[in-house]
Amino acid sequence: MILLALDTCDSRGSLAVLRDDEVLKSIAHEGSSDYSSWVLPTADEALRAAGLGIRDVEVFAAATGPGSFTGVRIGLATVKAWSEAYGRGIAGVSRLKAMARQASGAGAYVAAFADAHRDQVFGALFRREGAALTPVESEMLAAPAEFLDWVKQRSANGQVSWISMDPEKVTTEDSWGSRAEAGESVEMSTNVLAPAIGRIGRMRALEGRLTDALGLDAEYLRRPDAEVFWKGGRAVAMEIGKTHAVKSVRRFRPEDVDAVAAIGKDAPEAATWSRESYSKFAVENGSLALVLETNGRISGFLLGRRVGDQAEVLNLAVGSSDRRKGEGTALLVAAFVEFALRSVGSVYLEVRESNTGAIAFYEKHGFAKTGLRRGYYREPDEGAVTMEKKLTS
Repeated sequence: MILLALDTCDSRGSLAVLRDDEVLKSIAHEGSSDYSSWVLPTADEALRAAGLGIRDVEVFAAATGPGSFTGVRIGLATVKAWSEAYGRGIAGVSRLKAMARQASGAGAYVAAFADAHRDQVFGALFRREGAALTPVESEMLAAPAEFLDWVKQRSANGQVSWISMDPEKVTTEDSWGSRAEAGESVEMSTNVLAPAIGRIGRMRALEGRLTDALGLDAEYLRRPDAEVFWKGGRAVAMEIGKTHAVKSVRRFRPEDVDAVAAIGKDAPEAATWSRESYSKFAVENGSLALVLETNGRISGFLLGRRVGDQAEVLNLAVGSSDRRKGEGTALLVAAFVEFALRSVGSVYLEVRESNTGAIAFYEKHGFAKTGLRRGYYREPDEGAVTMEKKLTS
């Protein structure tokens, strides 16, 4: 069984290609490159090193969190696109469980945790049952001292094996002293968790417990910052639908034309198109036309076109009430995946010279400036900054 495993939960992510339990190639995410520009070239590199192609992958395994909202979303969006393109199943794996599987201690319980920043940790407690690890309760987000107390209560003072990439998050707490006196310590986890995620994914496949793109869900634990607004001088948590908004990127359909045209008209930075142009794009062969649907309504769109091994993003816009919530990123990542699946090597676009926000957004996602076309735009007359992103190295 060939598996491709992915962990994008924080900057210490990784990608691995496995044949059954054997790791054929593993690559750690290093530096500060954004996952939207790292995942596809790295997957291509790892598969080529293993003498394989993306069509050879039989199971995709991905860390579902907890971790960075944007990082997790990019990873899951990518494997969802692969799954739908090639008809393969997905194994969604808790990153904390992948970490816990590495614990070598003899405790009846395993506690895994990671730095969640803001003086908090993501944590989980598992009970050992033979070779299996069973969650004691749901994973949690808490202050380190609260996590220690939570583990103490749930483990009934039994011996616990601890593992983390960030041991100091709990070992510096006063309440850790009693655990250290009892002979417990925190084992340092590898930051290359993709192989462990892949092995858990293989077990899920053998047990018939894979899911598809629609069924794959994330375990964020913490709401994204975009869902927290300030009102009347105090923070108010806006939980859409009690948890998170239901969002999905899908194909642009003819019945979406009115909603897409309205968003385009309301976005001064978007290319000026007529309703007829949008309507034509919805049915045009060879085009890439995507919409982002949020709780049943269209909240953004991306239109592009491929010519040979090159592609161009022609228009991208998000509704005024949905901006700065990651919608643009979701659309762009989905487009990268689609273009890569169509063997596109480079993606091009133009941006108004004055639109510094959009230029910064595209640079964040791996685009580089390549030139300036003077007088390209009308109403008002303005030059266009040309930009390019390479999908393959």
